[in-house]
Amino acid sequence: MNPRKIWAVFRKEWIHITRDVRTFFLVTISPVFLLVVLGYAFSVDVKNVAVAVLDYDRSPLSRAYIAGIHSSPELDICCYLERWEEIFVLLERSRARAVVIIPRGFAEALQTGRPPELQIIVDGTDPNTGQHAMTYLGGYTGHFVATQVMNALAVKRPPAPSIELRIRTWYNPTFKSVIGMVPGLIAIVLTMPAMSVTLALAREREWGTLEQLITTPLRRSELLIGKLLPYVTSGLVSVVLCTLVGMTLFGVPFRGSFPLFMLLSADFFLASLSLGLLMAIFIGNQQLAMIVALLVFLFPGFFLSGLIFPISAMPPEMRMEAYAIPTTHYVTISRSVFLKGVGLEILWPFAATLFVMGVVLISLTVWLFRKRL
Repeated sequence: MNPRKIWAVFRKEWIHITRDVRTFFLVTISPVFLLVVLGYAFSVDVKNVAVAVLDYDRSPLSRAYIAGIHSSPELDICCYLERWEEIFVLLERSRARAVVIIPRGFAEALQTGRPPELQIIVDGTDPNTGQHAMTYLGGYTGHFVATQVMNALAVKRPPAPSIELRIRTWYNPTFKSVIGMVPGLIAIVLTMPAMSVTLALAREREWGTLEQLITTPLRRSELLIGKLLPYVTSGLVSVVLCTLVGMTLFGVPFRGSFPLFMLLSADFFLASLSLGLLMAIFIGNQQLAMIVALLVFLFPGFFLSGLIFPISAMPPEMRMEAYAIPTTHYVTISRSVFLKGVGLEILWPFAATLFVMGVVLISLTVWLFRKRL
């Protein structure tokens, strides 16, 4: 082997990498980006799970029990309820993952030696978070009662027996992971049309067929919207197929309105496809388009959308990035329509966010796209 020839080839390739910004990003920056995303994702512990409290007893002991929950880093008391009816609204809007209900007579039962009662309602749409809340609340409640027993023995009064803890799980009573995972996975797999539109525009630019469209009297908005609509149509067909597969193959219940789900899916496609088009106008070849699409759609969709790890447990900067991708909002929509059966009165903030994203991104794409070589 001739070291001079090897050096010549090395020098040529190094100049190519450093001169081409896209290649330099692919080779040098993208591994760092992936490390940051995956490092944060896999180091996330389930903490600060939102818990609501409905205290009918309003005694010093019930307040001491609530204070113990409040002081824990595992749980975060998001609100104090006044009526039973508020629980439905709270869980339907996913503002809390569990509700602790302290009945009247809780303190009296502890002080007189009768078994105290306590009820916990858990949102089962996210099995990981729901099981974490259920396990921690059950352990903390047992420890709290044991502490009260020790205090009772110290002052020579009858100790309270073990607590009667009633735990109910809504929307996914068996905590089957597939029930909570499949509706979220539908949101991930439906990013494929957005990846396809990015590849399609990059392919046309690479093969030179985009030049023929540029020479036509089509306006920029007409050209881009005309390219977007077929992918929206094919994506909606995929929504129907994915829903059927989820219900028949995986046994996931569908409790909501299917026309509403289709409408909100079209809203999601508007946002995700517009993002795909915006990326494509800066990419000149299919290979780079595929890698960028994976970095933007697939990996953040898995690890930042709340599918696997709760967004509340992420650092603030990762939380901002999570809410900036359309998949995060669609995961919530899909799980809520499938498992909770809620309507637009609950889901309108997510739908409005996706619509604003779509309008802003497609407007920015039309403004940046130039009909010239």
